[in-house]
Amino acid sequence: MFRKRRDGLLKKANELSILCGVDVGIVIHKKEQSNAVLWPSPESFRSRVQKFMEFRDEERKRRMSTHEGLVKQMVQGEMENLEKLKNAIQLKESQQLVVKSMQTNSFNGFGIDQLNAMNSFADHMLKKLQQRDNDLNAK
Repeated sequence: MFRKRRDGLLKKANELSILCGVDVGIVIHKKEQSNAVLWPSPESFRSRVQKFMEFRDEERKRRMSTHEGLVKQMVQGEMENLEKLKNAIQLKESQQLVVKSMQTNSFNGFGIDQLNAMNSFADHMLKKLQQRDNDLNAK
């Protein structure tokens, strides 16, 4: 299992190195073994680390990806996606309320929140129509 994962990791590192033109160095340390594997080779790895260490601290921090930073980016992206989905759901629910009110020809029975949602939907649709009108007139 370890060998398969290691080989997969090394293959991906090699692909990144070739496709992106970046210097990649990997340290693989297995618990039972006292020596670590340095990829692509111990000499290349040391030269890459030395090259990295020659950068100023600010430049090093800018170039280095940390797990925490990557997780923060992923969480931020997911939060943005969640917000977009919430807005899309709210728009759909408002649209359904408008359709229901048109089918019954009445606004009776709707609460203030539902009426506000329908109002927001109508405003949204008006903005879309105005934007479309502007786009057509611009041509």
